[in-house]
Amino acid sequence: MKFLLDLLFRVLQLFTEPYFLLFLAVVIIALLKRKNKRKNLRAGICILVVLVIIMIGNGFLGKLTSGYLQKSYVHTTMNKNTASQNPVIVVLGGGVVDVDNVEKLHTMSYSRLVTAYQLYHEYRKNNLPCKIIISGKGRGHTSEAELFSENFKKMGVSDADIIKEDKSMNTYENAKYSSKIIKQMAPSHIYLVTSGFHMKRSVSLFQTFGLNPAPQTSDFIDTEITIFPNSYNAAFTFVMLKEVLGIWQVQLYNSLGMNG
Repeated sequence: MKFLLDLLFRVLQLFTEPYFLLFLAVVIIALLKRKNKRKNLRAGICILVVLVIIMIGNGFLGKLTSGYLQKSYVHTTMNKNTASQNPVIVVLGGGVVDVDNVEKLHTMSYSRLVTAYQLYHEYRKNNLPCKIIISGKGRGHTSEAELFSENFKKMGVSDADIIKEDKSMNTYENAKYSSKIIKQMAPSHIYLVTSGFHMKRSVSLFQTFGLNPAPQTSDFIDTEITIFPNSYNAAFTFVMLKEVLGIWQVQLYNSLGMNG
C-alpha cells in the first residue's frame, strides 16, 4: 500500500514540471490527431497547457505557494526572555554538490549553517550549554553531517557540542533518526533550522515522531510577477509545488497511520 502511494506521489510530482506538461500535451495531441479526433479538443488541450505553463512561469502560482509554505515562519526568532537552559538545535541538510571531485555543501545549506550558529552563539556567549544535531547523509562520499561539522568547527563550535546524524536520506528520515537522538538527550527546548519552503513539512514530520520543535527559518524563496514566463519563476515554483505535494503526502500517511 505504502509503495503504491509513494509511486503515486512521484507521478504527481511530474505534473508540476512545465517541460513534462509540454511533452504530455504533444503526445496527447499527436494521439488524438492520429485517431482523427476533433480539432476543438486538441486546441483546448493546447490552450490549457499553455495557461498552466504561463501561471508557473510568470510567478503567479509561485506567489500563492510561497505564502502558503512560508508566511507562518517569517517572524520565527528566538525569544531571549524565554530561552531555555538546555536546548538542542537540529539542522537539516540541504544537499551536497561535487565540483571537480571536491564535495561541498549545497548553497542552500549555508544559510542554515549561519542561522544555527547564531542560535548557538546566543547561548554560548552567556556560558549556557547548547548542542547542535546535524541531520543528513546526502548522496556523496562525505555525509552532509560531516561537511556541516567541519564548517561549524571553523566557526568556533566545540566538537563536543556537535552531534552527527549521518544516516538520513530525506526529510522523513531526518525526523525519524534525529527524534531518537533527541529523546535520549531529553533537552528542555528543540529548535529546528531549515529553509522556509521546507519548514512546514519538516515540522509536521517531527511532530509525527512526538516532538514539537520551534521553527527557525534560515532563508526564503519567492517568485516575481512578470509579463512573460521565465525559468527563474518556473524553477522556484516547481520546488515549492513539490513541497506542497510532500505536505499532502505526510498528512495522508498520518491519517492512515503509515508514518512513525
